[in-house]
This record gives sequence, structure tokens and C-alpha cells, in this order.
Amino acid sequence: MKFDLKTLPALPGIYLMKDSSGDVIYVGKAKSLDKRVRQYFQSKRNLSPKTITLVKNIDDIEYIVTDSEVDALVLEANLIKKYKPRYNVRLKDDKRYPYVKVTVNSAFPRIFLTRRRLMDGALYFGPYTNVKAVRTTLDIISRVFMLRRCRKKIEPGKGRPCLNYHIKRCMAPCKEDIDREEYRKRVTEAVSFLKGDTSGLLTELEEKMRLLAEAQDYETAAVVRDQIESVKSLSEQQIATSGIDDRDVLAAVDDEKAVYIQVFYVRQGSMVGKADFTLLGADAAESIEESLAQFVKQYYQDSPIPPEILVQYELPDKELIVRWLSRRSGRDVKLHAPQRGEKKKLVEMAARNAEMLKRMAKLKPASSEAAMESLKDLQKVLSLDKLPVHIEGFDISNISGTNAVGSMVFFENGRAANNKYRQHNIKTVKGIDDFAMMSEVVYRRYSRLLKNNEEMPDLILIDGGPGQVSAAKSSLDTLGLDIPLIGLAKRFEHIITTKKGPDEVIILPRSSPALKLLMQIRDEAHRFAVSSHRRRRSASLTHSKLDSVPGVGSARKRLLLENFDSVEKIRSASVEDLSAIDGISEKLAKKILDHLSK
Repeated sequence: MKFDLKTLPALPGIYLMKDSSGDVIYVGKAKSLDKRVRQYFQSKRNLSPKTITLVKNIDDIEYIVTDSEVDALVLEANLIKKYKPRYNVRLKDDKRYPYVKVTVNSAFPRIFLTRRRLMDGALYFGPYTNVKAVRTTLDIISRVFMLRRCRKKIEPGKGRPCLNYHIKRCMAPCKEDIDREEYRKRVTEAVSFLKGDTSGLLTELEEKMRLLAEAQDYETAAVVRDQIESVKSLSEQQIATSGIDDRDVLAAVDDEKAVYIQVFYVRQGSMVGKADFTLLGADAAESIEESLAQFVKQYYQDSPIPPEILVQYELPDKELIVRWLSRRSGRDVKLHAPQRGEKKKLVEMAARNAEMLKRMAKLKPASSEAAMESLKDLQKVLSLDKLPVHIEGFDISNISGTNAVGSMVFFENGRAANNKYRQHNIKTVKGIDDFAMMSEVVYRRYSRLLKNNEEMPDLILIDGGPGQVSAAKSSLDTLGLDIPLIGLAKRFEHIITTKKGPDEVIILPRSSPALKLLMQIRDEAHRFAVSSHRRRRSASLTHSKLDSVPGVGSARKRLLLENFDSVEKIRSASVEDLSAIDGISEKLAKKILDHLSK
């Protein structure tokens, strides 16, 4: 080792251990650098297996002296986050639920969705587990309170409102002619709504739905009904608990691979959400208390700190951690392990959820092994030269030959890779001809792979019988490709091959892992084809005569229909009527009327 241990000072600070390549492999803090670092080089009997391996790889050591042990703790967490050292415990964020953020500390606050909570003076609501309901609620807030959601910088003399202003979704503070007090009043109302006071908004929406129903505008009334359900769903995500303080509840369990941590968020006496975390690189010789302490130091580096944090166990360096938390949050923070009462029950509930995390983690490798067994079985059944790691499945969806769509799903190592799915709108086939459609889709897919010199699949699966398989095979032959190709007929779940004679059909028992995998791929290709077809059909049904007017996009089309209800009423309007709408110039109004008159 290059470093001379005699040069270490007896002062607080952090030390960085490096390997022969110069990479940081461990970061630690110390009250006394001299005493702490020397402990690594004592008798191996007092060291864990992980530490013995670490010491073997140390080639050099650097250190930084700090003013206090608290400063060393902060610097340690920052450097672990920066270098991600191999032998440090590293925090893996399994899932972050979204928050609604209101930037109340700005002149004209904006409201939007975020997955990060920061100590930046803004108001945060959540976390919420029903993301769809939150997005719908934000849309309602835009309609009702007209608060800005964009990141546009408000600069004097340079303001120009966007389309959100024209469609009445924003007061447009960028125009600089709005009343700041009125805007602030609306922010206060929106904050009150997010805090749970939904009665006023629900009453308003229910009255709107009633009037629409009386006017027999049932389609719009149904939209308002869905908005009411979203508002109710958002408010129902709070689970009542005893107490009035804000607190986080932490619990952890471990195994030989990692530490699994569950965090409950309690706000104003209600449990509003939870988050799952995993600590990787934890040594089996380290205690669960030490791992939990490491989590606290890493997690609260960039997360808001509540007045109270409940944990299962008394943590090492507790007083030091409390001083750091208090200094960072600007107020006193309690960190303790409750022994009785409601707080103890909350910690126990978090521990049970952490145990579930560990069980789920153990199921993942098992499912990987099962997928691999299915692939091996499939290779044997089909007499393939190699394991079918990469499988692509195809299906066609259409109604009477209209809006026909071909789907391609991608399975890798026996699992769906959704980001590699592809949709092909049928271009060359008219009418009902599933065979020709399948031929087109397969040809387009693999001619493209050939052109881009991309990797071909190990197996192609067609949703259909001999006709569809034959059509797909003809496309492969045209391209000069020899890729294993099979079909799976729905009725009897028989495997159709491209061989001729008695081996053309393979019949497997329902319990066969290979058949189960093929059925999964076939069903996923069918689901994706149907959903793609529905989207395309919906898009064609919502086409309007306004879509073909140059200069009229979706936003202006919405503005026109909101003001005139129908294309017929727009056609009978005057140029003055149309140009009275913000965003529609006199020139564009004339163009719209000329186009509709034809």
C-alpha cells in the first residue's frame, strides 16, 4: 500500500480508500481518523469477510479533515452518493410515489407533479399512490383555479400568454396585467383544496353535472362525473391514525443479499403514503441497526425531514445523526424507537411491510429460473439449434378490414420487453385479408432489421393457423431469411410448424412450460394488437372537418368547438364572431370559413 498510516491526524474527517486503478472503493467517517483507519489493519480475527476483502484491495488512502463529526457525516453521505463505492452500503430507490408541488415561495406560484421532495420552501402534498387520480385532479385545478403549471420565466416586458390562457386553463401571469392578490387568493383556495377541503369543489362539479344532464348533454356530464370520482379518490387516499404530528416511520429487514426498508409517511395525523427502498452492499456481519443508520444518513440528504422519525431500533451514532438532522431542517428533530402504544404499532406495521418486500425480492430470481426452464423446454420441443432467448410474436386486428393494425411483441429471456413492442398500420392491403396483412407486417419488420443490420430473433411466433404461418414464411423467404417460425392456433393450442407431413403440428400437454410461455406471448401479441386497433379507430372517429384547415391545430379546434359547439355553427358564424376568440386572427377566420364553405 502506498499510504503511510503514521501520517493520519487524530482529528474528525472522512477517508477515501482506493484500489490500484485509482477508483474509490470505500468512504468512511471518523471522530479520529488515526484511530479509525488503523482498525482496518489489525488482526483479521476482528474483521468481517467483507472488510478483509476490502483491505486486500486497498492501494491508497486519502482523507479530508472536517471541523466536526457532524460535518464528517454530511461529507461522507455526499461522497458515497458521488462515487458509489463498491464496499459501501448504497441506497436503491425501488419506487417513489408522486407529490403535488406548489411553489408558494415564488411571485406567481405554479402547481405541478413531482417525484422528488426537496427542502426548497415549496409546499408538497402526498405522496399519492393513485397517479391517474392526481393527474385528473391537477387538470381540474387548472380549470377551476387557473394556476400556471408551465416553467415559463416571467420577465417584465416580454410576456406573451400561451394556449393555456386562451383555453381558460391559466390566468397567464406572464401577461403582467393580472391582479397579484387575486392570483394569490386562488393559490390559497387550491392549497385548501389539496389539504382536504373538497366540499366546495365537489358541490360545484355536482351542480355542473346536474345542469348538463338536464340539457341532455350526457357525454359532457359523464366527463364531469369522472372528475368528481377523481377528486373523491384523491381524498380517500388518506388513512386515519392517532396523533397530530408529522412523522416518518422506518422499519427494515435483511437477508444475505440486501436490506429492505419500508417508509411510512404520516402527515397531520394521517398516513398518506409509503415508499420501498433497498440497501445494497450490506455486510452480513453488520447489524441491522448499522444498516438502518446508513439509510437515514443517505435518504435524508435530499428528502424533507419531519419533526419526528420513528425506527425499530436505537441507532448507532444516534446523537450525531440527530444533531445533523436538526441542523439541516432548522428545528429540533426527534429520532427514537418507541416501546409501546400507537407509535410502536406503526413501526410494527412498517416492519411487516418490509418483510413483504423481502419475500417479493426472493420471488424474482425464482421467476427468472422458471422462465429459463420454459425456454429450455421450448428449445427441446422445437429442436432449435440454440436457446430462444429473443422471441417476437405477431397478430393482426381489424374490423371489416378497416383501421387494420399489426402488432409485434418482444420477449427477452422469457419476459416481455414492453419498450421494444412495435405497431404497424396496414398500408398495402385493402379489405379483409388476414393472410396478406400478416405477410406485410412480417416483411416490413424484417426488411427493416436487415436494412439496419440489427439482430434477428431466435424464434418467431404467429397468432394463427397454417394460413397465417404460410403467409409469414413467404415474406421470410422473399427476404432470404431462415428464422425458426411457428404458429399457435387458439382453439386447440396446437403448435403449427413450417415442416410438411406428420410433424407439421405439435401437440403439447397444457402443463408444458413451453406451451405456457407460447400462450403468454400469443395472448400478449393479441392484447397489444387490439389496443392499438382501438386507439387508431378512436382517432379516426374523432376526426373533424376542422382538422384539414391549415393553421388550425388541436388547441384552436378545441377553442372553436368550446365557443360554437359544432362545425355547423362555426360555418354559419361571421368573420367577426370567429376573430373575437383569442388566438383566432381575422385572416385565419376568413380561411376557416372559406374552407368550410367548400
